[in-house]
Amino acid sequence: MHKLKKYILPAGMIAVAMLSACSDEDFIAPGQVTDGQSVINLAGQIAQEAVSRVNDDGFADGDVMGVYIVDYNGNVPGNLLSKGNRGDNVRHTFNEAAYRWNSAYDLYWKDKHTRIDVYGYYPFGSPDDVNNYNFTVLTNQARTYDNGTMGDYEASDFLWGKVEGVEPTTNVIRLPLAHRMANARVTLVEGSGFAQGEWVGLEKQVLVTNTIQDAVINLADGTVTPTGDVSPNSIIPTKRGDEWRAIVVPQTVPAGTTMFSITLGGIPYKFSKNEEFVYVSGKMNNFGIRVDKKESTGDYTLTLISESITPWESDLVSHDATSKEYVIVNSEPGGLKNAIVAAGKDYTQLKNLKITGQIDSRDFYFMRDSMNMLRALNLKEVRIKSGFYNNTKTLDDQIPGSAFYTNAFSR
Repeated sequence: MHKLKKYILPAGMIAVAMLSACSDEDFIAPGQVTDGQSVINLAGQIAQEAVSRVNDDGFADGDVMGVYIVDYNGNVPGNLLSKGNRGDNVRHTFNEAAYRWNSAYDLYWKDKHTRIDVYGYYPFGSPDDVNNYNFTVLTNQARTYDNGTMGDYEASDFLWGKVEGVEPTTNVIRLPLAHRMANARVTLVEGSGFAQGEWVGLEKQVLVTNTIQDAVINLADGTVTPTGDVSPNSIIPTKRGDEWRAIVVPQTVPAGTTMFSITLGGIPYKFSKNEEFVYVSGKMNNFGIRVDKKESTGDYTLTLISESITPWESDLVSHDATSKEYVIVNSEPGGLKNAIVAAGKDYTQLKNLKITGQIDSRDFYFMRDSMNMLRALNLKEVRIKSGFYNNTKTLDDQIPGSAFYTNAFSR
Protein backbone atom coordinates (compact mmCIF):
# COMPACT_ATOMS: atom_id res chain seq x y z
CA MET A 1 0.00 0.00 0.00
CA HIS A 2 2.41 3.33 -1.17
CA LYS A 3 1.26 7.13 -5.82
CA LEU A 4 5.45 13.13 -13.37
CA LYS A 5 7.23 9.83 -11.42
CA LYS A 6 8.74 12.16 -13.61
CA TYR A 7 5.07 13.07 -13.85
CA ILE A 8 1.95 11.18 -12.88
CA LEU A 9 -1.28 13.00 -13.56
CA PRO A 10 -4.18 11.40 -11.67
CA ALA A 11 -7.62 12.90 -11.54
CA GLY A 12 -10.40 12.20 -9.09
CA MET A 13 -9.49 8.58 -8.95
CA ILE A 14 -9.95 7.52 -5.35
CA ALA A 15 -13.04 8.46 -3.38
CA VAL A 16 -13.28 7.87 0.38
CA ALA A 17 -12.50 4.23 0.98
CA MET A 18 -15.85 2.92 2.10
CA LEU A 19 -15.66 -0.65 3.21
CA SER A 20 -18.55 -2.58 4.55
CA ALA A 21 -19.77 -6.14 4.72
CA CYS A 22 -23.46 -5.59 5.37
CA SER A 23 -26.07 -8.09 6.33
CA ASP A 24 -29.73 -7.61 5.43
CA GLU A 25 -30.48 -6.67 9.03
CA ASP A 26 -28.39 -3.52 8.68
CA PHE A 27 -30.95 -2.03 6.34
CA ILE A 28 -34.08 -2.87 8.31
CA ALA A 29 -33.60 -0.06 10.84
CA PRO A 30 -30.76 2.33 9.88
CA GLY A 31 -28.64 3.26 12.88
CA GLN A 32 -30.23 0.63 15.11
CA VAL A 33 -28.08 -2.26 16.29
CA THR A 34 -29.62 -5.65 16.92
CA ASP A 35 -27.92 -7.85 19.53
CA GLY A 36 -25.35 -10.11 17.88
CA GLN A 37 -26.69 -9.52 14.39
CA SER A 38 -25.26 -6.19 13.15
CA VAL A 39 -22.06 -6.01 11.17
CA ILE A 40 -19.29 -3.57 12.07
CA ASN A 41 -18.68 -1.39 8.98
CA LEU A 42 -15.34 0.33 8.40
CA ALA A 43 -13.82 2.91 6.06
CA GLY A 44 -10.10 3.65 5.79
CA GLN A 45 -8.22 6.70 4.56
CA ILE A 46 -4.69 8.09 4.81
CA ALA A 47 -4.17 11.17 6.94
CA GLN A 48 -1.72 13.33 4.97
CA GLU A 49 -1.43 16.71 3.30
CA ALA A 50 -3.03 16.92 -0.16
CA VAL A 51 -0.51 18.42 -2.55
CA SER A 52 -0.92 17.15 -6.07
CA ARG A 53 -3.75 14.66 -6.17
CA VAL A 54 -7.42 15.53 -6.36
CA ASN A 55 -8.31 13.08 -3.62
CA ASP A 56 -5.99 11.77 -0.93
CA ASP A 57 -7.85 8.96 0.73
CA GLY A 58 -4.98 7.23 -0.92
CA PHE A 59 -5.55 3.48 -1.24
CA ALA A 60 -5.22 1.37 -4.36
CA ASP A 61 -7.28 -1.50 -5.67
CA GLY A 62 -6.17 -4.69 -3.94
CA ASP A 63 -4.50 -2.97 -0.98
CA VAL A 64 -4.83 -4.98 2.23
CA MET A 65 -4.85 -3.60 5.76
CA GLY A 66 -5.04 -5.48 9.04
CA VAL A 67 -7.76 -4.64 11.56
CA TYR A 68 -8.10 -5.44 15.27
CA ILE A 69 -11.32 -4.79 17.18
CA VAL A 70 -11.37 -4.75 20.98
CA ASP A 71 -14.50 -4.71 23.18
CA TYR A 72 -14.87 -2.48 26.21
CA ASN A 73 -15.42 -4.05 29.62
CA GLY A 74 -18.30 -1.90 30.81
CA ASN A 75 -16.88 1.62 30.66
CA VAL A 76 -13.26 0.42 30.63
CA PRO A 77 -11.37 0.02 27.31
CA GLY A 78 -10.16 -3.49 26.67
CA ASN A 79 -6.49 -4.27 26.10
CA LEU A 80 -5.29 -5.10 22.59
CA LEU A 81 -4.14 -8.72 22.58
CA SER A 82 -2.21 -10.70 20.02
CA LYS A 83 -5.15 -13.12 19.96
CA GLY A 84 -8.59 -13.25 21.55
CA ASN A 85 -9.95 -9.85 20.54
CA ARG A 86 -13.33 -9.39 18.86
CA GLY A 87 -11.32 -9.15 15.65
CA ASP A 88 -7.74 -10.42 15.31
CA ASN A 89 -5.73 -9.02 12.39
CA VAL A 90 -8.68 -9.33 10.04
CA ARG A 91 -7.77 -8.80 6.39
CA HIS A 92 -9.60 -5.93 4.72
CA THR A 93 -9.04 -5.66 0.97
CA PHE A 94 -9.85 -2.49 -0.94
CA ASN A 95 -12.10 -2.79 -3.99
CA GLU A 96 -11.56 0.40 -5.97
CA ALA A 97 -14.40 -0.18 -8.42
CA ALA A 98 -16.92 -0.36 -5.57
CA TYR A 99 -15.04 2.13 -3.36
CA ARG A 100 -15.28 -0.23 -0.43
CA TRP A 101 -13.19 -2.55 1.68
CA ASN A 102 -14.12 -6.22 1.85
CA SER A 103 -13.50 -7.94 5.16
CA ALA A 104 -12.20 -11.51 5.15
CA TYR A 105 -15.25 -12.29 7.29
CA ASP A 106 -18.03 -10.31 8.97
CA LEU A 107 -17.38 -8.84 12.40
CA TYR A 108 -20.43 -8.30 14.59
CA TRP A 109 -21.12 -6.04 17.52
CA LYS A 110 -21.31 -7.89 20.83
CA ASP A 111 -24.64 -6.26 21.69
CA LYS A 112 -26.46 -2.93 21.63
CA HIS A 113 -24.35 -1.38 24.36
CA THR A 114 -20.71 -2.53 24.23
CA ARG A 115 -18.34 0.01 22.76
CA ILE A 116 -15.21 -0.91 20.81
CA ASP A 117 -11.75 0.38 19.93
CA VAL A 118 -10.67 -0.19 16.32
CA TYR A 119 -7.00 -0.53 15.32
CA GLY A 120 -5.78 -0.65 11.74
CA TYR A 121 -2.39 -0.85 10.03
CA TYR A 122 -0.93 -1.10 6.52
CA PRO A 123 0.68 -2.96 4.81
CA PHE A 124 -0.87 -6.18 6.03
CA GLY A 125 1.45 -8.59 7.83
CA SER A 126 1.51 -11.37 10.40
CA PRO A 127 2.34 -9.89 13.81
CA ASP A 128 3.17 -12.56 16.39
CA ASP A 129 3.18 -9.96 19.16
CA VAL A 130 1.04 -6.83 18.83
CA ASN A 131 3.34 -5.01 21.25
CA ASN A 132 6.51 -5.91 19.35
CA TYR A 133 5.81 -6.25 15.64
CA ASN A 134 9.06 -6.62 13.69
CA PHE A 135 9.28 -4.41 10.61
CA THR A 136 12.06 -3.49 8.16
CA VAL A 137 12.32 -0.61 5.72
CA LEU A 138 13.74 -1.80 2.42
CA THR A 139 17.00 -0.68 0.88
CA ASN A 140 16.14 -0.15 -2.79
CA GLN A 141 13.12 2.10 -2.48
CA ALA A 142 13.49 3.15 -6.11
CA ARG A 143 12.40 -0.34 -7.15
CA THR A 144 8.89 -0.65 -8.54
CA TYR A 145 6.93 -3.56 -9.92
CA ASP A 146 4.41 -3.86 -12.72
CA ASN A 147 2.68 -7.07 -11.67
CA GLY A 148 0.30 -5.67 -9.07
CA THR A 149 2.86 -5.73 -6.27
CA MET A 150 3.61 -2.59 -4.30
CA GLY A 151 7.03 -1.00 -4.80
CA ASP A 152 9.70 -1.11 -2.09
CA TYR A 153 9.09 2.52 -1.11
CA GLU A 154 5.43 1.85 -0.40
CA ALA A 155 6.20 -1.46 1.32
CA SER A 156 8.47 0.45 3.73
CA ASP A 157 5.83 3.06 4.58
CA PHE A 158 4.02 1.82 7.70
CA LEU A 159 0.58 3.31 8.40
CA TRP A 160 -1.36 3.01 11.66
CA GLY A 161 -4.62 4.31 13.09
CA LYS A 162 -7.04 3.90 15.97
CA VAL A 163 -10.64 4.93 16.67
CA GLU A 164 -11.63 4.86 20.34
CA GLY A 165 -14.85 4.24 22.19
CA VAL A 166 -17.16 3.66 19.24
CA GLU A 167 -20.79 3.19 20.20
CA PRO A 168 -22.67 0.35 18.48
CA THR A 169 -23.97 1.65 15.15
CA THR A 170 -24.77 0.48 11.65
CA ASN A 171 -23.11 3.61 10.27
CA VAL A 172 -19.65 3.42 8.72
CA ILE A 173 -16.74 3.86 11.14
CA ARG A 174 -13.98 5.96 9.60
CA LEU A 175 -10.48 4.81 10.41
CA PRO A 176 -7.76 7.36 9.50
CA LEU A 177 -4.31 5.81 9.09
CA ALA A 178 -1.25 7.98 9.63
CA HIS A 179 2.37 7.56 8.53
CA ARG A 180 4.44 6.24 11.43
CA MET A 181 7.85 6.07 9.78
CA ALA A 182 9.84 9.21 8.92
CA ASN A 183 10.41 10.57 5.44
CA ALA A 184 13.75 11.98 4.31
CA ARG A 185 13.30 14.38 1.39
CA VAL A 186 16.33 15.90 -0.35
CA THR A 187 15.92 18.51 -3.07
CA LEU A 188 18.92 19.57 -5.16
CA VAL A 189 18.77 23.13 -6.45
CA GLU A 190 20.76 24.47 -9.40
CA GLY A 191 23.24 27.12 -8.34
CA SER A 192 25.81 29.15 -10.26
CA GLY A 193 28.42 28.10 -12.79
CA PHE A 194 26.29 25.86 -15.02
CA ALA A 195 25.94 26.39 -18.75
CA GLN A 196 22.44 26.48 -20.19
CA GLY A 197 20.92 23.00 -20.06
CA GLU A 198 23.92 21.54 -18.23
CA TRP A 199 22.09 21.05 -14.94
CA VAL A 200 19.28 19.07 -16.55
CA GLY A 201 21.75 16.66 -18.13
CA LEU A 202 23.94 16.28 -15.04
CA GLU A 203 23.93 12.78 -13.53
CA LYS A 204 22.67 13.04 -9.94
CA GLN A 205 22.08 10.46 -7.23
CA VAL A 206 21.24 10.73 -3.53
CA LEU A 207 21.66 7.90 -1.03
CA VAL A 208 20.47 7.93 2.60
CA THR A 209 23.28 6.55 4.73
CA ASN A 210 23.96 5.38 8.29
CA THR A 211 20.43 4.55 9.41
CA ILE A 212 18.95 1.69 11.39
CA GLN A 213 16.55 -0.07 9.05
CA ASP A 214 14.91 -2.52 11.49
CA ALA A 215 12.20 -1.57 13.96
CA VAL A 216 9.62 -2.92 16.37
CA ILE A 217 6.14 -1.43 16.29
CA ASN A 218 3.60 -1.32 19.10
CA LEU A 219 0.26 -1.80 17.37
CA ALA A 220 -1.56 -0.57 20.50
CA ASP A 221 -0.27 2.99 20.12
CA GLY A 222 1.58 3.06 16.79
CA THR A 223 5.00 3.84 18.24
CA VAL A 224 8.00 2.80 16.14
CA THR A 225 11.30 1.99 17.87
CA PRO A 226 14.55 1.34 15.98
CA THR A 227 16.25 -1.93 16.82
CA GLY A 228 19.62 -3.47 16.00
CA ASP A 229 22.63 -1.82 14.43
CA VAL A 230 23.11 0.79 11.76
CA SER A 231 22.82 -0.90 8.39
CA PRO A 232 25.94 -1.06 6.20
CA ASN A 233 23.64 -0.56 3.20
CA SER A 234 22.49 2.85 2.07
CA ILE A 235 18.84 3.45 1.20
CA ILE A 236 18.24 4.21 -2.48
CA PRO A 237 15.39 6.74 -2.48
CA THR A 238 12.68 7.12 -5.04
CA LYS A 239 13.30 10.07 -7.37
CA ARG A 240 11.09 12.60 -9.11
CA GLY A 241 12.87 15.42 -10.90
CA ASP A 242 15.48 16.82 -8.52
CA GLU A 243 13.69 15.49 -5.43
CA TRP A 244 14.55 12.26 -3.62
CA ARG A 245 12.37 10.65 -0.96
CA ALA A 246 13.15 7.75 1.34
CA ILE A 247 11.24 6.03 4.14
CA VAL A 248 13.39 5.98 7.27
CA VAL A 249 12.84 4.42 10.69
CA PRO A 250 12.41 7.28 13.23
CA GLN A 251 15.77 7.63 14.97
CA THR A 252 18.54 9.97 16.05
CA VAL A 253 21.64 10.30 13.85
CA PRO A 254 24.75 11.34 15.83
CA ALA A 255 26.49 14.63 15.08
CA GLY A 256 29.11 14.44 12.34
CA THR A 257 27.62 11.26 10.83
CA THR A 258 27.25 11.21 7.07
CA MET A 259 23.51 11.39 6.38
CA PHE A 260 23.50 11.56 2.59
CA SER A 261 25.90 10.53 -0.11
CA ILE A 262 25.27 12.81 -3.08
CA THR A 263 26.86 11.89 -6.41
CA LEU A 264 27.19 14.59 -9.09
CA GLY A 265 28.67 13.68 -12.45
CA GLY A 266 30.19 10.53 -10.96
CA ILE A 267 31.80 12.36 -8.02
CA PRO A 268 30.45 11.48 -4.52
CA TYR A 269 29.99 14.16 -1.87
CA LYS A 270 29.11 13.60 1.78
CA PHE A 271 26.51 15.56 3.72
CA SER A 272 26.50 15.64 7.52
CA LYS A 273 25.42 17.94 10.34
CA ASN A 274 27.46 19.31 13.22
CA GLU A 275 24.70 18.42 15.66
CA GLU A 276 22.63 15.28 16.05
CA PHE A 277 19.59 14.99 13.84
CA VAL A 278 16.25 13.38 14.70
CA TYR A 279 14.16 11.75 11.97
CA VAL A 280 10.68 12.54 13.29
CA SER A 281 7.91 9.94 13.09
CA GLY A 282 5.10 10.85 10.72
CA LYS A 283 6.87 13.92 9.35
CA MET A 284 8.70 15.05 6.22
CA ASN A 285 12.32 15.82 7.10
CA ASN A 286 13.28 18.24 4.33
CA PHE A 287 16.68 19.32 3.07
CA GLY A 288 17.23 21.83 0.27
CA ILE A 289 20.81 21.70 -1.04
CA ARG A 290 22.19 24.15 -3.60
CA VAL A 291 24.82 22.90 -6.01
CA ASP A 292 27.32 25.39 -7.46
CA LYS A 293 29.95 24.60 -10.07
CA LYS A 294 33.41 26.13 -9.97
CA GLU A 295 34.24 27.34 -13.45
CA SER A 296 38.00 27.07 -12.84
CA THR A 297 38.07 23.42 -11.77
CA GLY A 298 34.66 22.02 -12.65
CA ASP A 299 34.24 20.85 -9.06
CA TYR A 300 30.92 21.20 -7.25
CA THR A 301 30.17 22.79 -3.90
CA LEU A 302 27.10 21.87 -1.88
CA THR A 303 25.37 24.29 0.46
CA LEU A 304 22.41 23.56 2.74
CA ILE A 305 19.97 26.38 1.97
CA SER A 306 16.84 25.12 3.74
CA GLU A 307 15.88 22.59 6.37
CA SER A 308 12.47 21.92 7.85
CA ILE A 309 10.18 19.35 9.42
CA THR A 310 6.68 19.49 7.95
CA PRO A 311 3.47 17.43 7.78
CA TRP A 312 3.70 14.39 5.54
CA GLU A 313 2.72 15.41 2.04
CA SER A 314 1.07 13.05 -0.40
CA ASP A 315 3.53 11.85 -2.98
CA LEU A 316 3.25 10.39 -6.45
CA VAL A 317 5.12 7.25 -5.57
CA SER A 318 2.87 5.32 -3.22
CA HIS A 319 -0.77 4.92 -2.22
CA ASP A 320 -1.97 5.55 -5.73
CA ALA A 321 -4.71 3.37 -7.14
CA THR A 322 -3.17 3.55 -10.60
CA SER A 323 0.45 2.82 -9.76
CA LYS A 324 -0.09 -0.95 -9.95
CA GLU A 325 -2.24 -1.07 -13.04
CA TYR A 326 -0.27 0.58 -15.85
CA VAL A 327 -0.24 -0.65 -19.41
CA ILE A 328 3.41 -0.21 -20.45
CA VAL A 329 4.41 0.70 -24.00
CA ASN A 330 7.71 1.70 -25.59
CA SER A 331 7.41 4.55 -28.06
CA GLU A 332 9.36 6.56 -30.60
CA PRO A 333 8.69 10.30 -31.10
CA GLY A 334 5.32 10.63 -32.79
CA GLY A 335 4.72 6.89 -32.62
CA LEU A 336 2.73 6.43 -29.43
CA LYS A 337 -0.50 5.46 -31.18
CA ASN A 338 1.25 2.77 -33.23
CA ALA A 339 3.05 1.49 -30.12
CA ILE A 340 -0.22 1.08 -28.23
CA VAL A 341 -1.86 -0.69 -31.17
CA ALA A 342 1.19 -2.95 -31.57
CA ALA A 343 0.84 -3.89 -27.90
CA GLY A 344 -2.66 -5.14 -28.65
CA LYS A 345 -4.40 -2.42 -26.63
CA ASP A 346 -7.37 -0.20 -27.45
CA TYR A 347 -6.11 3.33 -26.84
CA THR A 348 -9.68 4.63 -26.54
CA GLN A 349 -10.20 2.47 -23.45
CA LEU A 350 -6.85 2.83 -21.67
CA LYS A 351 -7.08 4.39 -18.20
CA ASN A 352 -3.53 4.00 -16.87
CA LEU A 353 -0.51 4.29 -19.15
CA LYS A 354 3.23 4.09 -18.57
CA ILE A 355 5.46 5.12 -21.47
CA THR A 356 9.12 4.28 -22.00
CA GLY A 357 11.41 5.34 -24.84
CA GLN A 358 10.78 8.76 -26.40
CA ILE A 359 7.75 10.90 -27.23
CA ASP A 360 7.13 14.42 -28.51
CA SER A 361 4.32 16.97 -28.74
CA ARG A 362 2.43 14.89 -31.31
CA ASP A 363 2.05 12.12 -28.76
CA PHE A 364 0.81 14.47 -26.05
CA TYR A 365 -1.89 15.86 -28.30
CA PHE A 366 -2.80 12.34 -29.40
CA MET A 367 -3.38 11.45 -25.76
CA ARG A 368 -5.35 14.65 -25.22
CA ASP A 369 -7.59 14.30 -28.27
CA SER A 370 -7.95 10.53 -28.66
CA MET A 371 -7.52 8.91 -25.23
CA ASN A 372 -10.58 10.18 -23.41
CA MET A 373 -10.49 7.42 -20.76
CA LEU A 374 -6.92 8.19 -19.68
CA ARG A 375 -6.77 8.88 -15.95
CA ALA A 376 -3.11 8.44 -14.98
CA LEU A 377 0.13 8.79 -16.91
CA ASN A 378 3.58 7.63 -15.79
CA LEU A 379 6.45 9.35 -17.62
CA LYS A 380 9.22 8.32 -15.26
CA GLU A 381 11.16 6.36 -17.88
CA VAL A 382 10.41 8.33 -21.05
CA ARG A 383 12.31 11.18 -22.69
CA ILE A 384 10.32 14.11 -24.09
CA LYS A 385 11.91 15.31 -27.33
CA SER A 386 11.62 18.69 -28.99
CA GLY A 387 9.56 19.10 -32.13
CA PHE A 388 6.90 21.09 -33.96
CA TYR A 389 3.13 20.87 -33.68
CA ASN A 390 0.81 23.24 -35.58
CA ASN A 391 3.86 25.42 -36.38
CA THR A 392 4.71 25.71 -32.66
CA LYS A 393 8.11 24.54 -31.46
CA THR A 394 8.30 22.50 -28.26
CA LEU A 395 11.44 21.86 -26.19
CA ASP A 396 13.20 18.83 -24.82
CA ASP A 397 11.88 17.59 -21.45
CA GLN A 398 8.88 19.92 -21.59
CA ILE A 399 5.19 19.06 -21.64
CA PRO A 400 3.52 21.12 -24.37
CA GLY A 401 1.02 23.77 -23.37
CA SER A 402 -2.63 22.64 -23.10
CA ALA A 403 -1.48 19.05 -23.56
CA PHE A 404 -4.32 17.76 -21.39
CA TYR A 405 -6.73 20.64 -21.55
CA THR A 406 -9.71 18.58 -22.70
CA ASN A 407 -8.52 15.23 -21.35
CA ALA A 408 -9.95 13.47 -18.29
CA PHE A 409 -7.00 14.90 -16.32
CA SER A 410 -8.63 18.32 -16.52
CA ARG A 411 -12.06 17.16 -15.40
